[in-house]
Amino acid sequence: MKRNWQKDLEKYEKFLKNIDVEKYAELRPRKTVEQDLPPDLIPLAIFYRHYWDSNEFKDYEEVFEIYWNEKFNPHIRNFIKKYFYGCSLMFVEEGFKARLYRTWMSVLTQFHFQYLWNTLFENKLISDWELDQMGIDAKVTIADKNVGLQVKKISYRREASHRRFTKRQQKHVDVVVEIPYLVVDTDELARKLESERTWESTKKECKKLITLFNENFVKYDNGFVIFKKEYLKQVYGTIEEKVRSSSKNEITYDEILPL
Repeated sequence: MKRNWQKDLEKYEKFLKNIDVEKYAELRPRKTVEQDLPPDLIPLAIFYRHYWDSNEFKDYEEVFEIYWNEKFNPHIRNFIKKYFYGCSLMFVEEGFKARLYRTWMSVLTQFHFQYLWNTLFENKLISDWELDQMGIDAKVTIADKNVGLQVKKISYRREASHRRFTKRQQKHVDVVVEIPYLVVDTDELARKLESERTWESTKKECKKLITLFNENFVKYDNGFVIFKKEYLKQVYGTIEEKVRSSSKNEITYDEILPL
């Protein structure tokens, strides 16, 4: 069935706007389950099922309960025996809940990019959990090239690009592109601008970051950051220009959004 991407985007943005982020504040610092998850415990397939393949958009408690019930026998049980023998089930469940919450928030941001892309452009991107699990969040054809997109969170610090174009990815796409989204505390930056104790060089950097953020992103009242359509149009144009003019198989985030 052909999807109405505009309608789905509007419903999705309403869902994101109404997430009670503060409700889950206690989960952010909890890091008791930090081991590498085996493939059968990675939640991507469930996230895709409820937020991308359909427009159910369940709240976090619902989707975590689905994950826990589907994975408990035998996968979570085996994980507990290996890493948490003797610990209470509640302790392990709370650790998983915090671990998956951080993944959930990141994936929701990625999906917003994808919904907005398919609303704006004729050449629709394709995305599924199998591709995502190998480091390709979505793929699309631009200038006769199969382009893989990786949505990447960055801060105001210049960060190293750790992702590499693997042989496995090369079987599916010709070029891999890092799509950055900027995570900064704009309120804190504004306070620094007003402070007499802030150096002029720091104020200059703060102004640059605030401008960069406001031009490309929107922060909802609950703190959730989404993409502006102007940013995606600039991303599309940059990708098209670079794949036409270069034989490079990687485009890094700083080529898309220079800091």
